[in-house]
Amino acid sequence: MSHKVLTLLGFAQRAGKIVSGEAGVSASIKQKKTYLVLIAQDASDNTKEQIKSLCHAFGVHCVEWGSKIDIGLSIGKSPRAVIGVMEKSFAEAIGKLLDESF
Repeated sequence: MSHKVLTLLGFAQRAGKIVSGEAGVSASIKQKKTYLVLIAQDASDNTKEQIKSLCHAFGVHCVEWGSKIDIGLSIGKSPRAVIGVMEKSFAEAIGKLLDESF
């Protein structure tokens, strides 16, 4: 199942519908452009808390999943602790694979 999630993240990146990094994701959430946020399980506790509270405040789905390396490689970049999905259809498809309801 994780292979399918990584594949969808790669497709979303190629479509230009992924924002990565804590600052970029935070800005995207505040601009209400993000539908789903994935936080790496090995991200720092501070990063997890900041992003989760921001997601909660703006009503964005937030899931802890995968490792920094897996998430980064899936989007063709260096390891990333946080990424945001900015397309509703990609977010829903990934959410279904992760058993998250939208």
